[in-house]
Amino acid sequence: MSGKINYKYIDKIFIAEIAGYAELSLMEGLVEHFFKKLDEDYTNFVFDFSGMTLINSSALGKLLEIISEVMGSDSVRILFCSIPTTSKLGMISLGILNYVDEYASIEEALQDLKPE
Repeated sequence: MSGKINYKYIDKIFIAEIAGYAELSLMEGLVEHFFKKLDEDYTNFVFDFSGMTLINSSALGKLLEIISEVMGSDSVRILFCSIPTTSKLGMISLGILNYVDEYASIEEALQDLKPE
């Protein structure tokens, strides 16, 4: 029941598709990829939770670490897609959703990132 993350990079957009059970070691890898791409001047980060079944509190802490890094930045956007109801309450209680843009699907998020 362990999880996995599939990473994609499209037009300087970082996409992480999180599937299965998100636990600490999985999310530590996500943090590592995030900081690497932040150093490479990526400014749009899309997290697709549509395949995620559950996230534990330690993994939520890693998401908070990502959010804390870019909190208040006008140049970096974090977009969350398809958050399962089983995980949403934890994200709300940590205040994570106050600093991200939330979308029903990854398609909707990517559409919003297209230049006008």
